[in-house]
Amino acid sequence: MLHHPEFVKVFCRIRSPVKSAWQAKSGLKMALEIKSCPSSAARNIAAFATLGLILASNPSSAQPETQSGQEYRQLVDQYCVVCHNQRTIDADPDAITDPLGSQLRALGLALDTLDVNDVPGNADHWEKVVRKLRAGLMPPAGMPRPNDAELEQFRLWLQSELDIAATVNPNPGRKATLHRLNRAEYKNAIRDLLALDIEVDNFLPADDASYGFDNIGGVLRMSQSLMERYLEASRTISRLAVGSPPPAPVSQTFRTQQDEQQHARRSGLPIGTRGGMLVSYQFPVEADYEFTVQLSGTRGVVDTHRLEITIDGVPVETIEVGNASTIDLRVPVAAGPRDVGVAFYRRPPALVEQVRERFENPRTSGNSGGPLGTMPFVSSVTIEGPFNFRSTGNTPSRTKIFTCTPANPSEESNCAEQILSDLARQAYKRPISEYEIAILLDFYSMARDDGGSFEDGIELALRRLLVSPEFLVRIETDPGDIEQGAPYPVSDIELASRLSFFIWSSIPDEELLALAERGELSNPAELEKQVARMVADPRSQALTQNFAGQWLQLRNLATIVRPGEPYAVAFDETLRQAMITETEMFFDSVVREDRGVLELLTADYTYLNERLAGHYDIANIKGTHFRKVELTEDSPRKGLLGHGSILTLTSHAIRTSPVLRGKWILDNILGTPPPDPPPNIPALDDRKTSARVATMRERMAAHRSNPVCAACHTMIDPAGFALEGFDAIGRYRQVDEWFNRIDTSGVLPDGTSFDGAAELRQALVAQPERFVSTFTEKLMTYALGRGLEYYDMPAVRKIVRDAEANNYGMQAIITGIVVSYPFLHRRAES
Repeated sequence: MLHHPEFVKVFCRIRSPVKSAWQAKSGLKMALEIKSCPSSAARNIAAFATLGLILASNPSSAQPETQSGQEYRQLVDQYCVVCHNQRTIDADPDAITDPLGSQLRALGLALDTLDVNDVPGNADHWEKVVRKLRAGLMPPAGMPRPNDAELEQFRLWLQSELDIAATVNPNPGRKATLHRLNRAEYKNAIRDLLALDIEVDNFLPADDASYGFDNIGGVLRMSQSLMERYLEASRTISRLAVGSPPPAPVSQTFRTQQDEQQHARRSGLPIGTRGGMLVSYQFPVEADYEFTVQLSGTRGVVDTHRLEITIDGVPVETIEVGNASTIDLRVPVAAGPRDVGVAFYRRPPALVEQVRERFENPRTSGNSGGPLGTMPFVSSVTIEGPFNFRSTGNTPSRTKIFTCTPANPSEESNCAEQILSDLARQAYKRPISEYEIAILLDFYSMARDDGGSFEDGIELALRRLLVSPEFLVRIETDPGDIEQGAPYPVSDIELASRLSFFIWSSIPDEELLALAERGELSNPAELEKQVARMVADPRSQALTQNFAGQWLQLRNLATIVRPGEPYAVAFDETLRQAMITETEMFFDSVVREDRGVLELLTADYTYLNERLAGHYDIANIKGTHFRKVELTEDSPRKGLLGHGSILTLTSHAIRTSPVLRGKWILDNILGTPPPDPPPNIPALDDRKTSARVATMRERMAAHRSNPVCAACHTMIDPAGFALEGFDAIGRYRQVDEWFNRIDTSGVLPDGTSFDGAAELRQALVAQPERFVSTFTEKLMTYALGRGLEYYDMPAVRKIVRDAEANNYGMQAIITGIVVSYPFLHRRAES
């Protein structure tokens, strides 16, 4: 580090007395002759501050070096160059017969030609080396390795060289100039702008994803068909928000899943009921609405069952159900968002005691309706209306929009300007100009000139606002006087949007905008205060739904099916939703309670209801509501690796998959995803025969005998085998489907051995920096809305180092990202 050219440059700019004093205090000696420093160097005390910043951000650099770059060159030549060399990269791809050689060529990392004495000059390559060393993946298993101390010293030296260069010459990266709101952000923006919850899936298609997330600006493009969807959405949303009656009655049908249990009380419905469904519905105006309830399972029912319909928890009708399969009724409903509940009164089960316990899945063949037998279920609820319009009512949306009410026609223009100014300022995420207000007022006037009312004018102007590029797109432009390719701090207005879309996935609120307009938001103390406030706000649930849902791949669980035995009889929609809820509540608690990130892997608690607790064989948990449950010392359910959601989505439909589970750990825990498999890889033989079926480890061993597969599977499979103690729907087991004893032992690429999920968990947190760095990279990618590059890694390491003092607290990492250089700055276009 002391020979780094940037270090020398800064050091030489310091007065000699100050330099000597610093050398004496730090105990460092610099082998530089006086003539190496230009005699005309400016005696700038700011240079000393810069040097202090370097040392403060790199504690390891304040220690005397034990090896030089030349000695590290020898280490690289001895252990690395045999694989990572220029000859392999330049080789004819058709002449390479070794699969590993093909992978090395594709990697493009030639360490024999890199100058170890100029690490920053090849930072993109050396960052790859740092990543592999941090994860313990290099040198690979079976190859000669230096001792752990040497590898760690080499990694720290590389990091120090890279971090010093980044401190002196930072590169914040460049976010997309035009960053369209994704579907989740659009939904939340409508909620915060108009106090209106919408079913965004009915309006917009799914977004493209990149780097694991769907909020990456570079792939969120606009097309003509998408613009038409926005236009249609603005028409419907503006009408709902203002409270204009629809031109004709409309209907919407809500359906339950076929394999969803309805034997117990559903959360949100009255105590003493069972099954049914709870529907959140926006009633546009105060009027009559028709409800149609479709039932299933009524054929052959002898007893009478009572069905109760509630609105916001208040009963509006109780109906006795016999053999009828359809129930119709018309009910007057006030305008606004309402919770419509449909549920049966719960009755004691009239089941004869049986030797065999009924299956959980109510749709399993021969199961007669689930664990409590045959009984009627709610299949769907249809809401149609309005009929007999009475009034627009007083909805949260109207309260949010109509901040003034004109008493006479002469006040309408000023009132309209006030309403539209307030809405536009929040929607555009910045102060607005008179020209922008004039555009909206033109649309207001168009509606009025066509004979519309004051509210009709506001509705048309609102429709125009909702399709404005300033609302649909986050815009960051370079200052006019900035040098090409130079970094610059983003404005406080842009920072407000970055912060709100990171934590809330929505537009800034009044407090953020006011601070930004006064230029106070970029103050570090104010930023920390705002982060704490925003995390405590219920809107920070977006971090769980949008970040954790994609990082942990929870969204994929919605498409998981288990069609065959022995899983179909136990896996149903009720269990699927319980698994998702457990992981979401767990992650949310770590965020809100500011727990250490490592607790994501080691926590001795989780969140369960009766169904999921039964699935986990945890006793004495009753009811459908979720609650925090302390786990026993020997529980296999500690941390994410014990969650049914993770174990299920990393399995195949009919069996477990050590490959999927191992790949998930490499990608999401260690941050080193394996390369994609080559084409035409044969699948494992899953045929069932009367002969003994080989264990998963035995079948995978045959698979790895193929040299094309062995190079990667040696890294992937061991972690996956540790989780073989859980089946394809996350149940704990000690033998597989064919009663073969399961071997869960393995060795990580760094040589750490383990046996089972508990020891794997301890191995993964033995070096906390590995997982915390991976988590920080994922969260920073989500926060910035772009993929991380090699020049972002020094900022990631600084965030991790700073968070260590707070036990790697979740909010310390969130705050570290917000105050990081890439979050506060942007690189001008070059």
